[in-house]
Amino acid sequence: MAISGFPNALQFSRLNTVITNLKTQSEDARLEMLTERPADIKAALGSTIGDAQILRKAFDDVSAFTLATNRALGRAATAQLALTSASANASTISVSVMDAVGTGNETNLKLAGADAERQLEIAIAALNKRFEGRALFAGDAVDQIPLADTDTLIADVRAIYVGAADAAQFATDMDFYFNDPTGGFATTIYQGGAGDAARVQISEGEVVSYSAKADEPAMRDLLRSLSSIVVASEQFPSTDRDTTLNTATIGLIEAANGVTAIQGRIGGAEERMQAALTSLDAESTALGTAYNDRVSRSPVEAAIRLQQLESQLESAFVLSARISQLTLVNFLR
Repeated sequence: MAISGFPNALQFSRLNTVITNLKTQSEDARLEMLTERPADIKAALGSTIGDAQILRKAFDDVSAFTLATNRALGRAATAQLALTSASANASTISVSVMDAVGTGNETNLKLAGADAERQLEIAIAALNKRFEGRALFAGDAVDQIPLADTDTLIADVRAIYVGAADAAQFATDMDFYFNDPTGGFATTIYQGGAGDAARVQISEGEVVSYSAKADEPAMRDLLRSLSSIVVASEQFPSTDRDTTLNTATIGLIEAANGVTAIQGRIGGAEERMQAALTSLDAESTALGTAYNDRVSRSPVEAAIRLQQLESQLESAFVLSARISQLTLVNFLR
């Protein structure tokens, strides 16, 4: 190739600019070949970029709903297991206590009382359960442990039993302790929030409440009945003691039924969330397909373009090397 003039800095600079541009285009082509997307979506779509952005926003919203719903389902499923654990053995303990009282078997009564205490510990631990660092049964105070420990509750119930003149007064005092806003349960035992946990938005305009609280009536009745059995089973035989035990066993069964009702309520929310996930999955697929149709690029075309650019780049490098080797002496020859 004949050199028509002495190469100057401007010519060399222009060639370097060409090489830089070819490198950039090659990288873009390589990226498009791997991702099947244009390297610069805005430039590739031109005036239709707005439509693609709307599709992308809708797809991202559906993804956010899906994530939130799946997390809520995880919380709900964990809550269901905790409630099952909290109310387990209720009927067995009730039958054991009633049988021991009916036959006057103090040894069996002590054993049933020990079972009740273990179940009370299980129930409190279950209602203090956390999921992803958030308390399940603390209402809107998800950072709080909702219930004080078992020993604190039993100590309070023992004090109430000792201070009561008879079974009727014990029942009245327990009503105040567990049900009055100024009673010991509300001021000492329950440490969660007053409001419900936040609802979850499972789709545009649709929210679901799936929370349960450790201070709901069924939960309070469960803890009241178990703690009453624990304390009363420690006492000497008496008519008042046996009346307290019989009342507590009936209350325990009713409380367990109440917990089951709460599980049914949560189960209804789970069904709605499962249905929403099915709908969200279909919507995500449709939006993803529509978006891909707009922005996808053929990897074959990108590969051909990459090959062409690499060939041009190789030629540019060769020319650059030749120019850089020219000296004033070579040029004058």
